[in-house]
Amino acid sequence: MTTPEPAAEGGQAVGPPPGAFDPDWVVAVARQHDPGLPVETAGVLAGQAWQALQAIGELDAPALARALLAANPDVGASPCSVVASAAVGFCTEYGVAP
Repeated sequence: MTTPEPAAEGGQAVGPPPGAFDPDWVVAVARQHDPGLPVETAGVLAGQAWQALQAIGELDAPALARALLAANPDVGASPCSVVASAAVGFCTEYGVAP
């Protein structure tokens, strides 16, 4: 997974909170993979991703994409897939379990 560049704050690199799902990072990663993905759309999907992952009970990107698409049929499959992949990648990389 390609993570966003960390911001420097007081000389320290700022990253996602350990063990916590961070939808802002998911949005940033999703938009790196699909620069045409609107920030608002990515934000809505990333915001829903954590609850959907908890309902699914495992880090399963295809199942997450289907859940996001079911909740947002007007968005389309591609944005749901990109955000699902970013969310699962984030959780895997940062040790976040649903």
